[in-house]
Amino acid sequence: MLGYAPNVSWLFTDRPFAERLKAVIDLGFEAVEFGFPSHADVDALASARQEFGLHVVMFNQDVPVWDAANRGYLADPARRGEFQARLAQALEIASRLGAEKIMLPAGVRLPELRREVQLECAMENLRAAAPMAAQAQVILTIEVLNPADNPGYFLTSSKDAVDTVRQVAHPCVRFQMDTYHLQRLEGNLLGTLGANIEWIGHIQFADEPGRHEPGTGRIRFGELEAAAEAGGYRGYIGLEYTPLASSAQALAWVPAAQRSPAGRRKPRQAPPNEPGTRRDSC
Repeated sequence: MLGYAPNVSWLFTDRPFAERLKAVIDLGFEAVEFGFPSHADVDALASARQEFGLHVVMFNQDVPVWDAANRGYLADPARRGEFQARLAQALEIASRLGAEKIMLPAGVRLPELRREVQLECAMENLRAAAPMAAQAQVILTIEVLNPADNPGYFLTSSKDAVDTVRQVAHPCVRFQMDTYHLQRLEGNLLGTLGANIEWIGHIQFADEPGRHEPGTGRIRFGELEAAAEAGGYRGYIGLEYTPLASSAQALAWVPAAQRSPAGRRKPRQAPPNEPGTRRDSC
Protein backbone atom coordinates (compact mmCIF):
# COMPACT_ATOMS: atom_id res chain seq x y z
CA MET A 1 0.00 0.00 0.00
CA LEU A 2 1.33 3.41 -0.96
CA GLY A 3 1.31 6.16 1.63
CA TYR A 4 0.77 9.90 1.27
CA ALA A 5 3.16 12.62 2.41
CA PRO A 6 1.60 16.11 2.72
CA ASN A 7 3.82 18.94 1.55
CA VAL A 8 3.98 21.30 4.52
CA SER A 9 5.28 24.15 2.39
CA TRP A 10 1.90 24.16 0.59
CA LEU A 11 -0.57 23.04 3.25
CA PHE A 12 -1.59 24.76 6.50
CA THR A 13 0.19 27.92 5.33
CA ASP A 14 -1.86 30.05 7.73
CA ARG A 15 0.19 28.54 10.59
CA PRO A 16 3.85 28.77 11.64
CA PHE A 17 5.92 25.97 10.13
CA ALA A 18 6.25 23.94 13.35
CA GLU A 19 2.48 24.03 13.82
CA ARG A 20 1.99 22.64 10.31
CA LEU A 21 3.99 19.57 11.33
CA LYS A 22 1.86 19.14 14.44
CA ALA A 23 -1.27 19.45 12.31
CA VAL A 24 -0.32 16.60 9.96
CA ILE A 25 0.85 14.46 12.89
CA ASP A 26 -2.49 15.00 14.62
CA LEU A 27 -4.23 13.83 11.44
CA GLY A 28 -2.33 10.54 11.62
CA PHE A 29 0.27 11.09 8.90
CA GLU A 30 3.70 9.54 9.38
CA ALA A 31 5.52 11.32 6.52
CA VAL A 32 5.87 14.77 4.99
CA GLU A 33 7.73 16.56 2.24
CA PHE A 34 8.62 20.24 2.00
CA GLY A 35 9.96 22.78 -0.49
CA PHE A 36 12.99 25.02 -0.15
CA PRO A 37 14.97 24.77 3.12
CA SER A 38 15.36 28.56 3.36
CA HIS A 39 11.54 28.81 3.51
CA ALA A 40 11.17 26.01 6.06
CA ASP A 41 12.05 25.33 9.70
CA VAL A 42 14.65 22.57 9.59
CA ASP A 43 15.02 22.59 13.39
CA ALA A 44 11.29 21.91 13.77
CA LEU A 45 11.50 19.07 11.25
CA ALA A 46 14.43 17.52 13.12
CA SER A 47 12.53 17.80 16.41
CA ALA A 48 9.40 16.20 14.93
CA ARG A 49 11.52 13.38 13.59
CA GLN A 50 13.05 12.72 16.99
CA GLU A 51 9.89 13.13 19.07
CA PHE A 52 7.27 11.54 16.80
CA GLY A 53 9.22 9.52 14.26
CA LEU A 54 7.97 11.82 11.50
CA HIS A 55 9.51 10.73 8.21
CA VAL A 56 10.81 13.34 5.73
CA VAL A 57 10.40 11.96 2.21
CA MET A 58 11.58 14.76 -0.07
CA PHE A 59 12.58 18.41 -0.28
CA ASN A 60 14.04 20.75 -2.90
CA GLN A 61 17.61 21.89 -3.35
CA ASP A 62 17.43 25.46 -2.11
CA VAL A 63 16.65 28.35 -4.42
CA PRO A 64 16.16 31.15 -1.90
CA VAL A 65 14.71 33.62 -4.43
CA TRP A 66 12.42 31.91 -6.96
CA ASP A 67 11.81 34.24 -9.91
CA ALA A 68 12.13 34.41 -13.69
CA ALA A 69 15.94 34.46 -13.48
CA ASN A 70 16.30 31.96 -10.63
CA ARG A 71 14.70 28.57 -11.05
CA GLY A 72 17.65 26.39 -10.09
CA TYR A 73 21.23 25.74 -11.16
CA LEU A 74 21.34 22.34 -12.84
CA ALA A 75 21.43 23.40 -16.51
CA ASP A 76 23.43 26.63 -16.26
CA PRO A 77 27.19 26.26 -16.94
CA ALA A 78 27.88 29.60 -15.26
CA ARG A 79 26.28 28.46 -11.99
CA ARG A 80 28.13 25.20 -11.37
CA GLY A 81 29.60 26.60 -8.17
CA GLU A 82 26.14 27.49 -6.86
CA PHE A 83 24.86 24.05 -7.81
CA GLN A 84 27.67 22.36 -5.93
CA ALA A 85 27.28 24.56 -2.84
CA ARG A 86 23.51 24.09 -2.69
CA LEU A 87 23.91 20.36 -3.24
CA ALA A 88 26.34 20.09 -0.33
CA GLN A 89 23.88 22.03 1.84
CA ALA A 90 21.01 19.78 0.76
CA LEU A 91 22.93 16.59 1.50
CA GLU A 92 23.74 17.87 4.99
CA ILE A 93 20.07 18.62 5.61
CA ALA A 94 19.07 15.21 4.24
CA SER A 95 21.49 13.55 6.62
CA ARG A 96 20.12 15.47 9.57
CA LEU A 97 16.50 14.70 8.68
CA GLY A 98 16.94 11.19 7.32
CA ALA A 99 15.33 12.40 4.10
CA GLU A 100 15.07 10.03 1.14
CA LYS A 101 15.04 12.37 -1.85
CA ILE A 102 16.20 15.79 -3.04
CA MET A 103 14.64 17.47 -6.07
CA LEU A 104 17.12 19.49 -8.14
CA PRO A 105 15.41 22.41 -9.95
CA ALA A 106 16.70 22.61 -13.52
CA GLY A 107 17.06 26.37 -13.91
CA VAL A 108 15.99 28.64 -16.76
CA ARG A 109 16.35 28.40 -20.52
CA LEU A 110 19.32 30.50 -21.60
CA PRO A 111 18.70 31.86 -25.13
CA GLU A 112 22.40 32.54 -25.70
CA LEU A 113 23.16 28.81 -25.38
CA ARG A 114 22.07 25.92 -27.54
CA ARG A 115 19.61 23.67 -25.74
CA GLU A 116 22.01 20.75 -26.18
CA VAL A 117 24.66 22.66 -24.22
CA GLN A 118 22.31 23.08 -21.29
CA LEU A 119 21.24 19.44 -21.41
CA GLU A 120 24.86 18.35 -21.35
CA CYS A 121 25.55 20.68 -18.41
CA ALA A 122 22.63 19.12 -16.53
CA MET A 123 23.95 15.63 -17.19
CA GLU A 124 27.48 16.57 -16.14
CA ASN A 125 26.17 18.02 -12.88
CA LEU A 126 24.04 14.94 -12.25
CA ARG A 127 26.93 12.56 -12.98
CA ALA A 128 29.12 14.47 -10.52
CA ALA A 129 26.36 14.56 -7.89
CA ALA A 130 25.28 10.92 -8.17
CA PRO A 131 28.20 9.35 -6.25
CA MET A 132 27.70 11.84 -3.41
CA ALA A 133 24.00 10.97 -3.33
CA ALA A 134 24.86 7.27 -3.27
CA GLN A 135 27.19 7.79 -0.32
CA ALA A 136 24.44 9.71 1.48
CA GLN A 137 21.82 7.11 0.41
CA VAL A 138 19.67 9.80 -1.17
CA ILE A 139 17.84 9.81 -4.51
CA LEU A 140 18.21 12.94 -6.64
CA THR A 141 15.21 13.80 -8.81
CA ILE A 142 14.50 16.21 -11.65
CA GLU A 143 11.03 17.35 -12.70
CA VAL A 144 9.31 19.30 -15.43
CA LEU A 145 7.33 22.48 -14.68
CA ASN A 146 4.75 24.10 -16.91
CA PRO A 147 5.82 27.49 -18.32
CA ALA A 148 2.48 29.17 -17.60
CA ASP A 149 3.24 28.97 -13.87
CA ASN A 150 7.03 29.08 -14.18
CA PRO A 151 8.02 31.17 -17.22
CA GLY A 152 11.46 30.37 -18.59
CA TYR A 153 11.91 27.04 -16.79
CA PHE A 154 14.28 24.78 -18.69
CA LEU A 155 12.65 21.35 -18.39
CA THR A 156 9.15 21.34 -19.86
CA SER A 157 9.11 17.88 -21.49
CA SER A 158 8.88 14.53 -19.74
CA LYS A 159 10.80 13.01 -22.66
CA ASP A 160 13.74 15.38 -22.14
CA ALA A 161 13.74 14.75 -18.40
CA VAL A 162 13.53 10.97 -18.66
CA ASP A 163 16.12 10.88 -21.46
CA THR A 164 18.47 12.86 -19.21
CA VAL A 165 17.98 10.37 -16.39
CA ARG A 166 18.53 7.44 -18.76
CA GLN A 167 21.76 8.90 -20.09
CA VAL A 168 23.11 9.63 -16.61
CA ALA A 169 22.35 5.96 -15.89
CA HIS A 170 22.78 6.01 -12.12
CA PRO A 171 20.31 4.46 -9.64
CA CYS A 172 20.40 7.59 -7.47
CA VAL A 173 19.14 9.86 -10.28
CA ARG A 174 15.46 9.63 -11.16
CA PHE A 175 12.51 11.50 -12.69
CA GLN A 176 9.95 13.20 -10.44
CA MET A 177 6.40 12.99 -11.78
CA ASP A 178 4.16 15.89 -10.75
CA THR A 179 0.64 15.23 -12.02
CA TYR A 180 -0.41 18.88 -12.19
CA HIS A 181 2.50 20.06 -14.31
CA LEU A 182 2.43 17.03 -16.61
CA GLN A 183 -1.33 17.22 -17.13
CA ARG A 184 -1.01 20.88 -18.15
CA LEU A 185 1.94 20.17 -20.42
CA GLU A 186 1.13 16.84 -22.01
CA GLY A 187 -1.86 14.98 -20.61
CA ASN A 188 -1.72 11.17 -20.94
CA LEU A 189 -0.55 10.68 -17.37
CA LEU A 190 -1.20 6.94 -17.34
CA GLY A 191 0.81 6.53 -20.52
CA THR A 192 3.74 8.54 -19.17
CA LEU A 193 3.68 6.62 -15.91
CA GLY A 194 3.51 3.24 -17.57
CA ALA A 195 6.23 3.96 -20.10
CA ASN A 196 8.68 5.37 -17.56
CA ILE A 197 7.93 3.70 -14.23
CA GLU A 198 11.45 2.28 -13.89
CA TRP A 199 12.88 5.81 -14.10
CA ILE A 200 10.39 7.45 -11.72
CA GLY A 201 11.80 8.18 -8.28
CA HIS A 202 9.02 10.30 -6.82
CA ILE A 203 5.38 11.09 -7.56
CA GLN A 204 3.40 14.14 -6.48
CA PHE A 205 -0.37 14.53 -6.68
CA ALA A 206 -2.25 17.77 -7.42
CA ASP A 207 -5.36 18.05 -9.54
CA GLU A 208 -5.78 20.06 -12.73
CA PRO A 209 -7.05 22.64 -13.40
CA GLY A 210 -6.21 24.78 -10.39
CA ARG A 211 -3.53 22.71 -8.63
CA HIS A 212 -5.94 21.81 -5.86
CA GLU A 213 -6.58 18.62 -3.91
CA PRO A 214 -7.47 15.38 -5.73
CA GLY A 215 -11.15 15.27 -6.58
CA THR A 216 -11.43 18.92 -7.54
CA GLY A 217 -10.36 18.51 -11.17
CA ARG A 218 -10.21 15.97 -13.98
CA ILE A 219 -7.30 13.67 -13.07
CA ARG A 220 -8.22 10.08 -12.16
CA PHE A 221 -5.88 9.55 -9.23
CA GLY A 222 -7.12 6.09 -8.31
CA GLU A 223 -5.99 4.76 -11.69
CA LEU A 224 -2.61 6.46 -11.36
CA GLU A 225 -2.02 5.10 -7.87
CA ALA A 226 -2.97 1.57 -8.91
CA ALA A 227 -0.69 1.76 -11.96
CA ALA A 228 2.21 3.11 -9.92
CA GLU A 229 1.93 0.36 -7.33
CA ALA A 230 1.50 -2.34 -9.97
CA GLY A 231 4.59 -0.99 -11.75
CA GLY A 232 6.75 -1.29 -8.65
CA TYR A 233 6.67 2.22 -7.18
CA ARG A 234 7.05 2.03 -3.42
CA GLY A 235 6.90 4.45 -0.54
CA TYR A 236 5.01 7.71 -0.54
CA ILE A 237 3.22 10.00 -2.94
CA GLY A 238 3.73 13.68 -2.15
CA LEU A 239 0.74 16.00 -1.85
CA GLU A 240 1.84 19.34 -3.27
CA TYR A 241 -1.22 21.47 -3.91
CA THR A 242 -2.97 24.70 -3.03
CA PRO A 243 -6.02 23.52 -1.10
CA LEU A 244 -9.54 24.73 -1.75
CA ALA A 245 -10.70 23.35 1.58
CA SER A 246 -9.32 24.77 4.81
CA SER A 247 -7.20 23.13 7.49
CA ALA A 248 -7.82 19.40 8.01
CA GLN A 249 -10.50 19.27 5.31
CA ALA A 250 -7.78 19.71 2.68
CA LEU A 251 -6.56 16.21 3.58
CA ALA A 252 -9.88 14.61 4.47
CA TRP A 253 -9.90 12.61 1.24
CA VAL A 254 -6.83 10.57 2.29
CA PRO A 255 -7.83 7.14 3.68
CA ALA A 256 -6.67 6.51 7.24
CA ALA A 257 -4.75 3.41 6.17
CA GLN A 258 -2.63 5.48 3.78
CA ARG A 259 -1.70 8.10 6.33
CA SER A 260 0.59 5.75 8.23
CA PRO A 261 0.97 2.56 6.17
CA ALA A 262 4.42 1.75 7.53
CA GLY A 263 3.55 2.46 11.15
CA ARG A 264 6.56 4.77 11.44
CA ARG A 265 4.90 7.38 13.60
CA LYS A 266 5.86 6.52 17.12
CA PRO A 267 8.06 8.28 19.70
CA ARG A 268 11.75 7.57 19.34
CA GLN A 269 15.03 8.90 20.65
CA ALA A 270 17.44 7.57 18.06
CA PRO A 271 20.37 9.56 16.65
CA PRO A 272 19.95 10.96 13.12
CA ASN A 273 22.07 8.29 11.41
CA GLU A 274 20.86 5.26 13.31
CA PRO A 275 20.92 1.95 11.37
CA GLY A 276 17.70 1.29 9.54
CA THR A 277 16.59 4.88 9.03
CA ARG A 278 18.13 5.09 5.56
CA ARG A 279 18.04 2.73 2.62
CA ASP A 280 20.96 0.41 1.98
CA SER A 281 21.30 1.73 -1.58
CA CYS A 282 19.57 3.99 -4.09
